[in-house]
Amino acid sequence: MAPVVEFTLSNPILRETRKALPDVRMEVQDERISAGGTPELVMLVTGSNTDLEAFEQRLPSDPSIEEYDSLSDFGEGRLIQITLSEAGFTGMTYPVAVNFDITFLNVEARGERMRYRAQVPSLEALSHYREHCSDRSLNFELTNIYQKRSLNERRYGLTSRQREVLRQALEDGYFEVPRQTSLEELAAEFEVSNQAISALLRRGQSRLLRHTIGTDQ
Repeated sequence: MAPVVEFTLSNPILRETRKALPDVRMEVQDERISAGGTPELVMLVTGSNTDLEAFEQRLPSDPSIEEYDSLSDFGEGRLIQITLSEAGFTGMTYPVAVNFDITFLNVEARGERMRYRAQVPSLEALSHYREHCSDRSLNFELTNIYQKRSLNERRYGLTSRQREVLRQALEDGYFEVPRQTSLEELAAEFEVSNQAISALLRRGQSRLLRHTIGTDQ
């Protein structure tokens, strides 16, 4: 079974803005390192019209933000793409999570802390992730842990992200001889670094083999 954990981090991303507007809710829709190495977030921001206007007015002066772009506006919600500054990048733990096969299921923020729900391959992986957060001076507080087991995981031991990447690699001809696509092209398709896509492929293949042909004694 793959544990699902809930925890909070004292994260610098939008901290000043969150503290000033505690009623605004921010939910991360996408978190990535672009092909060019730029750390980016896409966030759904909800609240009253007055708070949303104040939110956008504060973004240019928030020390965690390099630049931002308002993608869409729909009543009490706005979809905003954010490029993180060096200070903000400290709070971007998605690349660390990928290295330990941790899948973020939900990331949201309101007030002074960011709340995470994540599927982890093991408690050991969570411990390593927590150590990396500590190294960045991000205060980690575990609030809940329970078991969740999907059909694909029961069959093959794959996280949803690993399955997605392996399936796309197969469809694009990455495993063909000669290859029909490159690691770089696959990374660009998922908008992550070559290192991150390589880790997902390697660990996904390892789990798939272990749960199919690797169980014979």
